[in-house]
Amino acid sequence: MKMNYITIVILLSLLSISYSLQLYNNRLIKKFIASTVVSSGVLFNFNINPVYADAIPVIGADAPDFKLPSNDNGKIYSLADLNNKRTVLYFYPGDFTSGCTIEAQNFEKNIDEFRSLNTQIIGVSVDSITKHLDFSKRYGLDFPLLSDVDGIISNKYGSLLDLGFIGKFSNRQTYIISSKGKIEYVFTDVESRINQHATDVINKLKELN
Repeated sequence: MKMNYITIVILLSLLSISYSLQLYNNRLIKKFIASTVVSSGVLFNFNINPVYADAIPVIGADAPDFKLPSNDNGKIYSLADLNNKRTVLYFYPGDFTSGCTIEAQNFEKNIDEFRSLNTQIIGVSVDSITKHLDFSKRYGLDFPLLSDVDGIISNKYGSLLDLGFIGKFSNRQTYIISSKGKIEYVFTDVESRINQHATDVINKLKELN
């Protein structure tokens, strides 16, 4: 991972504050740092090289299967449950971080347009069900958030971001999955267009129709 001087200072400062407040083991602090690392890759033009155990699924391939609990009363969602609709399956680092909040709010803001395109939104991160529930209630999110605590499904989708001692997180990537469970499109450069991402996804959905 290549970082410039300013970025290194910022990250070391964050770690120093975490230690001094005895909050280093707090997952929110770790996720904030992870989100900062991802954002810094855009702001300071250095390359982030997360460790991927699996490659990103290619367009036309079967979407990797999954079964994950959600903030919807703990309901288990699987790939089979997504039949008859297109699905926007988006992976993100963590609830309540700034970029993830912007991304989720923009999906919610445009939820009616997604539904008019017969498309459902589903978010995935390594947060717990309880954290997802708090996040969705705080921002009035009307779509499910799946809990991939061990990062296994994020890994299958090539979205696992491994920051070593900081932890494992879902990298910010979005997949459009057809009603037949096929990968139709993959957004890998979400971070640089976080404010426009929901609109970008809608425009792609219209192209695919």
